Amino acid sequence: MKKPFVLKQSVIAVALTIGVSHVAMAQQQSAQPIQKVVVTGSNIKRAVDEETSSPVQVIGRLEIAAIGASTVKDVLDTLTSKSSDLTDIDGGNSFASGATGISLRNLGKGSTLTLLNGRRVANYGLADGGQETFVNIDAMPSEIIDRIEILLDGASAVYGSDAVAGVVNIITRKDFSGVMVNAGLRQSLLKSAINKDKTASLTGGYGDIEKDGYNVFGHFEAYHRSPYDDRTIMPAAPAWYKEYVNPSFGVKSTYSYPGNFVDRYPANYSDPALAGKSFNTPVAGCKDIEEGTCRFDQWARVGIHPEAKRYNFFGSGRLKLGGNRTAFSEVTLGQTTTTYFNAPPIMQYTGTPSTWFNSKEGKLNSFLEPKLPVGHPNNPYSFPVALRYRYADNVNLFKSDAEAKQYRVMVGLEGSDYGWDWNTAVGAMGSKVENTIRGGKHAANYLAAINSGEYKFGGVNSPELLNKMFPNLLFGGESKQVFIDFKATRELMQLSGGPLSLAVGGDFRTDSFDAYVSDNISNAEIVSYGSINVTGKRHISAAFAELNAPITKSLELNAAMRVDKVGDTDISVVPKVGMRYEVSKRFIVRGTVANGFRAPNVAETGKVDLSAFQNSNVDPKRCATANQLYNILKDGNTIDKADALTARDRGCSVSFASQVKGNPELEPEKSRSYNVGFVLQPLDSLSLTMDYYRIERRNQIGTKTVTQILADEDRLPGSVQRRAVTEEDKRLSARAKELSGKDIQFPIGPVASISNRYENMDRARVSGIDMEINHRWNLGSAGRLVSNLKGNYQLDYRKWDTVTDTFTENLSGNYENYEYQVRASTTWSQGPFKLGGAVTYRPETSLMEDRYDENYNAAGCEDQGIPSEFCRVKKDVVTDLHMSYTGIKNTTIALNLYNVFDRAAPPDVRLANPPLRGRSARVSLQYVF
Repeated sequence: MKKPFVLKQSVIAVALTIGVSHVAMAQQQSAQPIQKVVVTGSNIKRAVDEETSSPVQVIGRLEIAAIGASTVKDVLDTLTSKSSDLTDIDGGNSFASGATGISLRNLGKGSTLTLLNGRRVANYGLADGGQETFVNIDAMPSEIIDRIEILLDGASAVYGSDAVAGVVNIITRKDFSGVMVNAGLRQSLLKSAINKDKTASLTGGYGDIEKDGYNVFGHFEAYHRSPYDDRTIMPAAPAWYKEYVNPSFGVKSTYSYPGNFVDRYPANYSDPALAGKSFNTPVAGCKDIEEGTCRFDQWARVGIHPEAKRYNFFGSGRLKLGGNRTAFSEVTLGQTTTTYFNAPPIMQYTGTPSTWFNSKEGKLNSFLEPKLPVGHPNNPYSFPVALRYRYADNVNLFKSDAEAKQYRVMVGLEGSDYGWDWNTAVGAMGSKVENTIRGGKHAANYLAAINSGEYKFGGVNSPELLNKMFPNLLFGGESKQVFIDFKATRELMQLSGGPLSLAVGGDFRTDSFDAYVSDNISNAEIVSYGSINVTGKRHISAAFAELNAPITKSLELNAAMRVDKVGDTDISVVPKVGMRYEVSKRFIVRGTVANGFRAPNVAETGKVDLSAFQNSNVDPKRCATANQLYNILKDGNTIDKADALTARDRGCSVSFASQVKGNPELEPEKSRSYNVGFVLQPLDSLSLTMDYYRIERRNQIGTKTVTQILADEDRLPGSVQRRAVTEEDKRLSARAKELSGKDIQFPIGPVASISNRYENMDRARVSGIDMEINHRWNLGSAGRLVSNLKGNYQLDYRKWDTVTDTFTENLSGNYENYEYQVRASTTWSQGPFKLGGAVTYRPETSLMEDRYDENYNAAGCEDQGIPSEFCRVKKDVVTDLHMSYTGIKNTTIALNLYNVFDRAAPPDVRLANPPLRGRSARVSLQYVF
C-alpha cells in the first residue's frame, strides 16, 4: 500500500510545480521581466537581456542556495543533460580514484570542457582508465559561486579542444567587501551515519572597486564527508539486493583471524579412519565461531562510502590603474583527500598460481599461495596444510588514500583603447595526485615471511614485518600548464539591426602530464598489479576570430573561426556559424552548425606504458585444437577427464598480459554538431526554450579489443607475442593419440602477451531535445513565485560496434542511458521567507547495455533466477523541499529536506552495492558581518 501512495504524492508535487506556469498566463498585468545573463560561448560583449544563437542554461546563486548544495557536484547533478560520470564515491578502483568529473550528452568527461571564470582549469593528475583526462570538480570552490552557465552546444570554435559536447563555466563573484561565514550539516534521516557531511566557509574582502578603485577578497571553505561501512547500513539494504544480487551480504567470512585449517588428510594418512577425508578446524584462540568455523566480520571493514576531506581557497583582486585599465588576479588552491577502507587481505590456497606481466623484463611473473609446511610453528599436522586466514593484525592498516593538490594562479590586465575592449592574462596551473594503497602482497617478502615462520599467525607481528609483506603502493600523477592569452573586441560599423562586432585573440599554452607508480609495482614485485607510466609534454597555440552581424532588427548572424596547433598533430581549423531570427518580440528561432575537436592528450600520445592482465579469452589459433583434444580426453579415465578441461582451457579460456602504448601519430577527434530551436515568451513573466541537437563524433581514440587483436594477428605482425608449444601441450596431444589414434597437435604456442596502442578508430552519434520553461509570478502582497522546468529527451544514442564496424543500435533507454529526464522546481518568497520544492523524474530503462548483453535480457534474467519484474529498472520520482529565513539581521537560516516522500531507489540488480536513499536533511547558516 505504501508504494502507490508515495507515487501519488510525487505526481501531485510535479503537477503543482509545473502547473504554476499555466496559472501564471492569466497574470500578465503583474508579471516581471525575465532576468538574463551574459552568455557563455562568445567572446563578444552583449546586453544582459539578449538571447543568442546557442542554447545556454544558467543556474544562479539563488537556485544554488535552494538546491542546498554542499559541492559543485550537487549543483551539476540537477542537469538533465548530464550523463553517467566518474565520482569520488564509486571511483575507488579506477585509475583516477578520488575525483569527480562531468560528462554531457553521454560523450564522456574528455569531451566536456569545464571552465572557471571563462578560463581553463588544470586536469586531474590521474587519467581515468589511464587515458581520459578531465577536470576534478571536487577541487572547485562552491560557496563563492555566482552562477554556473552550461553551454549545450559545440564550442571548439570559441574555446578550442574538448568543447565537443558542451561547456560548463563556473563563475565566481568578482568582488566582495566585508566578512561572511557559512556552515552547513547534512545527514540521512534513515540512519544518522549515512550521507553525513559538514561544510564551513569564511569569506573576507576589502575595498570598493567603484569608490576606492580596488577590491581584494579571499574565500576559504572546508568539506568533510563521514565514512560508513557495510555493516552499518545492512539493516537498510533492500530485500531484493540481498536475495538476487548478493545473497552472502552480511555473512561473516571464514577467512578469519586466527583462521581455519581447511584441507584433506592424505590418502596414506597413518589413521585409516581419517585418510582422504576433508576437515575444517578452527585455530585455537578464535573468539568468533559460527557453525563450527572461525569467522571475521569483513563487512565492518568494507566501506562503500569513502571518507572525503576537502579544502578549497579562492582569492581575487582588482585594481583600477587609470585610463580605463584594470589589473586583476586570481588564485585558486584545492586539496582533496579521499579514503577508501578495505578489509584486510587473506591467505587463500587454491593450487592455481596468480600471474601478471613484468613489463620491465617482458615476461610473466607468477605467485602461488603456500600451504603451511611441515614443521611450521603454526602447523599442528604432519603434512602441509591450507589455512584460511585474514591478516587482521592491524585492521586500520589496509586502506587507500587518494590525495590531490590543485592550483591555478594568474594575473591580467583589461581595458579600452582606440575603440577596442581588450583582456589579457598569464598564469600557471597544475594538479598532483598520490594514491597510496595498502593490501597488495609483495610476492618474495610475503612467501619468505610465511615459509620461514617469521610471520606469527594469530599473534603479534611488528609493523616492520607487515610493511615488508604488504608495502605501500603508489599510483601518482601530475598535470601542469602555463598559459598566456589575449583577446580584443570592438564595434566595426553600424548595420540595420545594430553594430557589427568583431572579436579576435589568441593563446599559447604548454602542458605536461606524468603518471607513475612506485618501484615495487614498476618492478612487478606486487602480486597481480599492473603498471602505468606516462611522460609527455606539448605546446598548444591558437588564434581565433568571431563576428556578430545584426543584419536587420530581426536577423542576426554570427560566425567564429579558430585555428589550433596542438603538439605534433595537424592544424585544426574549426568553424561555427549561427543564426538568430526574431519573428516577433515574443518568438525567436535560432540555430548553429559547428565543427569541434578533441586533441589527443599526453596520456594518449606521450611515452606510455600501461600493462594489465587479460583473463578468459578465446585463442582463435588454438581453440579448435583444444576442443578436439577435449572431446577425446573426456571419454578417458578419471585423470583424462580432468585433463580434458585443462586441454580446452589452453585454447578456449586463456590468460595473458597486455600492454598499451602511446601513439604520437594520433589525429584529433573531430565532430560536427547541429542545433536548431526557438525561444517563446508569450508573457513578460513566462519563457519557453526548446532546442534540437545532433552531434556526430569521428576519429574517436580508443584501443582494439582483445578479440580484434587476436583475429588480426597475421595482418598485424608483432601485436601478439607467443611462447613455443609447451611440454604440457605435447603431453595432452600424445595421450589423445593413445586413446584415439589421431595425431592432434597445437599448431602454435600459447599467447604470452599482446601489444596494443591508441588509435583513431571509433565513432559516436547522439541527438535529442533540450527544453526549459521559466516563469516568474508577482503575487502582490502574497509574495512572488519563481518556477523552472528543465528536460532532456535523448532521441538517439549510438556508439561504434567494433564487431560489425558500424554504429550500434539506438542505446537510448538502455541501462544507465535514460531516454529522457525532467526536473521541475518552484520557489515562493515573501519578505524574509522562502519556500519551495523540486521534483526529478527519470523513466524506466532496460537492464541490458546493448544487443550483445545476453546476461540481462529476458532469457538471461531467467537463467540467473531473476524475476521478470527486476529485469528492468523502473521509473524514479524524487521530491525535495527547501526553505529559508532572513528575518534575523545579517543572518540566513536554510533547511533542505531531500526525498520528502521517502521513495526507495528502484531495484537495480546490476548494482555492486545496495542503494540507500531514504530521507535526508541539510541545515545551513550564513552570517554577514
